[in-house]
Amino acid sequence: MNRMKKNITVRFFSIEAKDSFFDDFISNFVANTENTIGTRVFNLRSKKYLIKTSSISEKITADAYAVTVVRERNTWQAKATSDGKITGISLNQGIIGDPYFFFVVPNNKILLGFTSGPSDSLKSVGKTMLEQFRNDRLEYIKINLIPKEKEFLTLKELPEFSSLHFKINSSSLSDISEDAPQLIKNLSSAPYIESDMQLVLDLEFNEVTNKFLSKDNVLEIVNYLSDHDGCTVLKVKGFNDEGTLVNLDFGNAFFNYKTEITTRNKFIDEDSSMQVLNAALSEYLKIVAK
Repeated sequence: MNRMKKNITVRFFSIEAKDSFFDDFISNFVANTENTIGTRVFNLRSKKYLIKTSSISEKITADAYAVTVVRERNTWQAKATSDGKITGISLNQGIIGDPYFFFVVPNNKILLGFTSGPSDSLKSVGKTMLEQFRNDRLEYIKINLIPKEKEFLTLKELPEFSSLHFKINSSSLSDISEDAPQLIKNLSSAPYIESDMQLVLDLEFNEVTNKFLSKDNVLEIVNYLSDHDGCTVLKVKGFNDEGTLVNLDFGNAFFNYKTEITTRNKFIDEDSSMQVLNAALSEYLKIVAK
């Protein structure tokens, strides 16, 4: 079998929760790992999830806890074979879906992870996974991408914007929050936009545009999209106090670690995932220590 290269992007999230959650996470992780199979299957919003905790070797960066999640993909409804037979998929209590690989680092209150499935679902799956390790089911847990502060500070200091460019999958606009910017609400409700379309918006600022979008509106849009899993491209151009054009790329506004692995499998195995996550965590700790 030919070897294939797979590109991987590890993303970093801060975890907002009570201090007691992190102690609960460790104790529940250990209890689950010491279980015979170390896995748990549950249903959430018509999807099945399998969570597997894994003991990690001493070579892994200290105080990191490895969790693998497989989330069911319900779009696979039938199996077709070359002889023309079309049948349903028999799971035999298993799950067909996408793998997600995580490291939880309680001491730093961070979560890092990646997936070979839909990248815009990494944040929601990570949050769902963390919620399975809390003792208080009412305890609120929030995770956010960890930003590089420079881009956001520069954006706020720009007195004038020139253009806004972003790309987002229409499917990710099907369920937006009430406090979403009006521009995003308008896109979400547009009748001509179909499901699973890549929407690309190039907005040039001029006297007409400025009547509808103030600087605060633009900041609101950027803040919303920069933390939106479905937004893959987000760029802003503007002029500084000296009149010089400034290009800001918010596609690189957050900490991430990019690499590639070569494998003969169509999926990424757990051993390879741990090596990638360990390298990503080591790199991140070096950066924040500077």
